[in-house]
Amino acid sequence: MKSTKPIFTIAVAVSLFAFCKTTSIYAANYQTTVIKLEPTFYYELNETETDGGAMDTMGNAPKPGVFNGDYGIGGPEVGGEGPMTVFSADDFEGIPVPGLGGTDNLAHYSNNSGHVTLGDGNLYGSSSITVALFFKAGPAQGGDRIFTNNLSDPSKSFQLNVANDGLVLAVDPGQTGLAAERTLFMEDNSGPDRRLIQTDSGWFHVVTSTFGSSGRDRAANFKLWINGVDRTDNLQPNVTGWGIDTGLAKIGGRKADPANSTTHSGAQDEVAIWLDRVLTDKEALSLWEAAITEKKIPLVIEDVQLDLGKSSNAVTVTWNSRRGRVYGVYSTTNLQSGEWEELDDGIESEGDSTSFTDEGIPLTEKKRFYKVMELE
Repeated sequence: MKSTKPIFTIAVAVSLFAFCKTTSIYAANYQTTVIKLEPTFYYELNETETDGGAMDTMGNAPKPGVFNGDYGIGGPEVGGEGPMTVFSADDFEGIPVPGLGGTDNLAHYSNNSGHVTLGDGNLYGSSSITVALFFKAGPAQGGDRIFTNNLSDPSKSFQLNVANDGLVLAVDPGQTGLAAERTLFMEDNSGPDRRLIQTDSGWFHVVTSTFGSSGRDRAANFKLWINGVDRTDNLQPNVTGWGIDTGLAKIGGRKADPANSTTHSGAQDEVAIWLDRVLTDKEALSLWEAAITEKKIPLVIEDVQLDLGKSSNAVTVTWNSRRGRVYGVYSTTNLQSGEWEELDDGIESEGDSTSFTDEGIPLTEKKRFYKVMELE
């Protein structure tokens, strides 16, 4: 019969564990910061399969986003590696972003052949709007949409795109130039910043916003942060023109055909959307600071269960864990001796929580202590 509560001696082992542990795990600092800023929608894009759709962490979307495309090897992918670093002009290795959760964080790879359809674009449009996300650079083919609500109304339309000249923000699909769009230029405004469409640039963190009652006003009121740097002064009018299609909001695409040339050739992650709100500079910067900050939390035993048997007992130990990690479990009956028996040093993580069962414990044994270590 399994007891519903840990026995006292095991509970003591759990309390002593805090002094025995030799490692910590890392919290998803960025995701926590986004949620505290209360976006209207937040698509973390951590899905590993397409059947359940793309979930809105905030719970405001009427239904999950639909993965549109032939997902699998050679096409679009879910469950791909999320950003570990972002682009830096000063360091070819990039800027580490451990606050996203490291290898635990996953991303959506549109790969020019798949995108996420969120739903009716009217639900994703407002005169004031902020969008924050990570995207992985890839060569633009037909004006790739990273995010679009596909609305024609210039007082609510919003598109974040990459094209031959790099990153473009657009708010009026019926106009071009000063009244409708802005292209990101180099820091000295000498020409378009095409680093955002070069595959070897890797990932970028973007926070962008606008407000106003007309397309012209909203185009003039764009705000843009790239990798923690305010690049608003580098936004220049262009004359390309940015159409819409389907009336459906999308991540990584524009049209119904997932393999259309306007599908993004790179990847997207952590897409947060604030409607009727422009984040302050301080709030935008807090997202970047959260991304580059590694926040440690203790590795702790969450539960201990005792199975009472006729010839021997068994104890199941459960702890918080990280995907892709390997753990070891050790036990002793005498803390004073300092000697720990290795029960298993090759336990692969089961996800957010992992368990191990120690079987064959003699009935005569009245006390046993456990510790868990993250080994790799």
